[in-house]
Amino acid sequence: DLPPEPAIRANATIPAKNLQVTMTIRRNGDKTLPFSHMIELIFLTPDNFEGGGIENILRFALKNTEEAAGNSIIGTPAKIAEGFFLVALNDTPAEIQANLDMLRNQSWIDVPLIYKSGRRALITMEKGVPGGQVFDEVLKSWQGASAF
Repeated sequence: DLPPEPAIRANATIPAKNLQVTMTIRRNGDKTLPFSHMIELIFLTPDNFEGGGIENILRFALKNTEEAAGNSIIGTPAKIAEGFFLVALNDTPAEIQANLDMLRNQSWIDVPLIYKSGRRALITMEKGVPGGQVFDEVLKSWQGASAF
């Protein structure tokens, strides 16, 4: 029941795999649901995708450098439909703060995948300067809005 508000959206294309992903991060406006924020991941793969499609995501992690192992966001990933996944972020005050700190301060995002074929892959995205600014602006607007 939140009025329209900013959200974070990223689009990535991996031409060598003919894979596209759209990521959206937004606050949860439904107080009856036990999560603070939601990360939505939508994967588009062609019919002839070598892995057969995306079967699952293992976690959503943030890190300072491309080489770092990263820290998992505190939440639960779930497959909603073919190529569509949600990560519901935990809603205790300490977990909300930890997740928002990671989203604000980490520069890289890792999403480990399992293909339908059983093979595994890793999508790594860098925020970059423009992405970092978007995260800062949106997180500030959420901070100024009503608390959870």
